[in-house]
Formats: sequence, structure tokens, C-alpha cells
Amino acid sequence: MAYIKYAIFALLGWGLWAIGSKLLTRHLNTVSTSFWISFWTLVGLTTIISFRKGLIINRYAIFAIPVAIVSLIAILSFYKALKLGPASIVVPFTNMYVILPVFFGFFILKEPITLTRISGIIFAILAAILLSL
Repeated sequence: MAYIKYAIFALLGWGLWAIGSKLLTRHLNTVSTSFWISFWTLVGLTTIISFRKGLIINRYAIFAIPVAIVSLIAILSFYKALKLGPASIVVPFTNMYVILPVFFGFFILKEPITLTRISGIIFAILAAILLSL
């Protein structure tokens, strides 16, 4: 269960990222917000890579391109939504993205469908709806 620690770090990091992103969209346009956050992320990754030997370069690295394109569209759309709307609605609504990989896990990867997981999906949807009212 060591992954839970990292999941908590991600949760906290993405929470702070969403808050910082909302603040930045008040002063930068969508493309600038995306550029500067991505730039500084790349600087950080480059620094980490320079101290560790963790970068894998093989024939599968090319498959990151379509994922990056989808990510770019999602990120630009997220920042535009944050610029135009309240973070208290945009962030919970866009965080319903978790439903897609859950269904992928159920139907493609054949992960077990349990009552608890179905309840979690239903509560996530209800939470996003209630937070947007």
C-alpha cells in the first residue's frame, strides 16, 4: 500500500496546483498560464533527471506524443474554464475525469467491479453536481 502515500502527495499537489492555476489565470491568458506552468515543470523534471538515471528512451517513448496532444488540449481547456468560471465549479467538474479510467479499468483491464467502487462513482458524480450548485 506504499502507493497511497504517493496518491496523497498527488492529491495535495493537484489541489495546490488548481489553486495556483486559478490565481495565475487572473493575470495571464490561457496559453501563457499553460506555458509557464509547463516550462517550470520541465525545468524541475530536467533537474531531477540530471541527478537520477530514470529517463527511459526506447521505441515506446513515441507513444507519448498522442497522450501529450490530448493532455495539451485538456490543459488549455482547463485553464480557459478557470479563467472564465469559478474554481469551486470548474475544478470539481473537471476532476470527474476519474470516471473514464475507472470504466477503462472495469471493462478493458477487467478489474473487479464492486459495490464500493460503483458507490464511489455515484458519490463522485453527486459531489460534482452539488459543488456546482
